[in-house]
Amino acid sequence: MSSRLYHFSGTTLGAIEWCDSSDQKTLVADSWRVEDGHVVAIDRHRDRFMSSATVLGLDESLVSRFWAAVVEALPRTGSWFPRVEVSHTAGGPTLRYLEREAPDWLDAATLAPATYDPRTTPLRKGPDLEALMALRRSVAEVGATEALILSPDGCVIEGAYSSVMLWRKDNNGVSVVSQEFPRIPSVTESVLREIADERGVPVTEERVTLEDCEGAEVWVVSALHGIRLATAVHGGPHLETSRARRDQWQNAWWSRRAHLEAS
Repeated sequence: MSSRLYHFSGTTLGAIEWCDSSDQKTLVADSWRVEDGHVVAIDRHRDRFMSSATVLGLDESLVSRFWAAVVEALPRTGSWFPRVEVSHTAGGPTLRYLEREAPDWLDAATLAPATYDPRTTPLRKGPDLEALMALRRSVAEVGATEALILSPDGCVIEGAYSSVMLWRKDNNGVSVVSQEFPRIPSVTESVLREIADERGVPVTEERVTLEDCEGAEVWVVSALHGIRLATAVHGGPHLETSRARRDQWQNAWWSRRAHLEAS
């Protein structure tokens, strides 16, 4: 996939032809899928990024100008997965935009429990991205496409790059991870919860173990793919793998997209 990196001068985006990745650290990051200029809930991605950036001391008006410049620069045709970030460099915090093509859509995932939790800032997306990618690669050795981070007592917290929702067997409501576990506030999960509220579907925040997933329909949700249906858990429970509900809700999520010109 092709990509190009830009930095923000305070007024404009300028292409970076080369940078020393060893001399920088990602402090904040956010990404979302763009299809022919359409995005789901881009304002929520903006709010999450703005909140994290300003907490670190960046001027709100500067970050706002950066965001506007990125939105203007986003391609209006094709499939893209852009990333905005605050990077710590020798010159101080730097606002950057990574223009990159999106991978193909995926509608399923295979899961494996992680053997450790590498997160240092579980409420802020950015600093742990490399460690989480390493975690995902570690479970690829057993054929999994996503790692499940568990609490010390075995409760599901989140995926390496995703949030987890499930429909328990013989239960018409959807379960999400209890707020007692610190994790990235998922934009995609928030949209799906909104859809559930509109449909009168109960949403329950609870502690969920792998044993609780036996016979359940498990969703792996993210801004890149929307809803992926978990088809297996390595060494874990057997899952419900009927795609009818996933496909219906995926369509409902994607129907919330708006064109960038209207954002």
